[in-house]
Amino acid sequence: RFIEICQRADQVATMPLTRGGEWEVWARHTLKARKQDDFAARRMENACWRAWNKKSRNGSSHDLTAAASDDATGSDEHVCQDDEEFQERLQSALGGGVDFATCRFRAKPENMAYDDLPTFPMRPNFANFKNSLRPASECVVFDGCPEDPYHPSNTPIYQTSTFVQPSCSEFGAYDYTRSGNPTRTALEKHVALLDQAAAAFAFASGMAALHTVMRLLKCGDEVVCNEDIYGGMHRLLTQDCAFSGIKVVFVDTTDLKAVEKVLTKNTRLLHTESPSNPRMRISDLRKLAALAHEHNVLLSVDSTMMPPVICKPLTFGADIVVHSATKFFSGHADCTGGLVCVRDPNLAHRVAFLQNAEGTALAPFECFLFLRGIKTMHLRVMRAQESAAQVAAFLIAHPRITAAFFPGRGGCSKEDLALHRSQSTGQGSMISLTTGSVEFSKR
Repeated sequence: RFIEICQRADQVATMPLTRGGEWEVWARHTLKARKQDDFAARRMENACWRAWNKKSRNGSSHDLTAAASDDATGSDEHVCQDDEEFQERLQSALGGGVDFATCRFRAKPENMAYDDLPTFPMRPNFANFKNSLRPASECVVFDGCPEDPYHPSNTPIYQTSTFVQPSCSEFGAYDYTRSGNPTRTALEKHVALLDQAAAAFAFASGMAALHTVMRLLKCGDEVVCNEDIYGGMHRLLTQDCAFSGIKVVFVDTTDLKAVEKVLTKNTRLLHTESPSNPRMRISDLRKLAALAHEHNVLLSVDSTMMPPVICKPLTFGADIVVHSATKFFSGHADCTGGLVCVRDPNLAHRVAFLQNAEGTALAPFECFLFLRGIKTMHLRVMRAQESAAQVAAFLIAHPRITAAFFPGRGGCSKEDLALHRSQSTGQGSMISLTTGSVEFSKR
């Protein structure tokens, strides 16, 4: 009945719901994307149901669906009167917020492909976005649920697996939490804002995020990776990707000539860390991005040790940024998660598909915890950096320490320090060291 009402109301409406933005394939071909374009349309849906329920409770003999019925008389005048009454009832339920003469609510999709269905409402694109707020304020000033009628200060936990749909032939904003959830959407939008990404995606762990990036490759492709890399990533590349027909090449990404030498026509991805783990080596992200793009290769940066409050690799040309959110985004050691941020909307479409198809998305409760953690991230990172600088100074001066690796004074060369400072606003808080003695290191 709801669909029939909307079909009849469609005759007196003049403005179609359309959606601009980057992900045009979703906006152009799916009903779900069009429905989420205009907040007024969502209010119309709710008001329609309220008007229908009220009429049903009152037991009136005049059914709202009369506007959509093919009555025996077929009178155009009768249909027009019913349409006007229907609009009046909706307007009464809504108040003056929506002009129904300029709002169309389509009932049937056109050229809809299942794999092109969005799994969540359309989002803002924050690529190249210049925020007037300072980094500390960016972490706090964010409305995660602007459509919520109660305007909560914190995003609620939508602890649900499923969502009621408008009908058997239409999709609502969300349908299944694996595919999309309002709490996860809030987290992903906030992360995209912080990293200046076209879109961000939250996963169950940092390794799940890295695995999804590797799933962008197919059998026969090549990935070039920094030789000094997080152990979990090394394991993923050598014991998973290699057995999937993907060629893995390790190289020192601080040496641009060495990187260029190993790039081939089959190379699809260049992955690095800066600073690297564990030797804290600094790679030139701008030059790596230029080199990668010259060879039609994507640049992926694991920026776990450099959260977006001090470093934004996407602004230097990186295509993908990965975070183990378990560390700085959480800050409370009570949840595990990973993030993938992308600069290109088409790439975002593919990552969204993999997140849904493989079921690796972060659960609502953990999303809530990360939203909480982000609020204090700038304060925590700044204080951690101050403490790290003091610890590094102590280690560098200690007679039993043979070397301390740290992207700050005394922990790296002047050239590396200048490069690091050119692509970040802080040295981070990670330190590695050598003692020359296994027994002493164990102590």
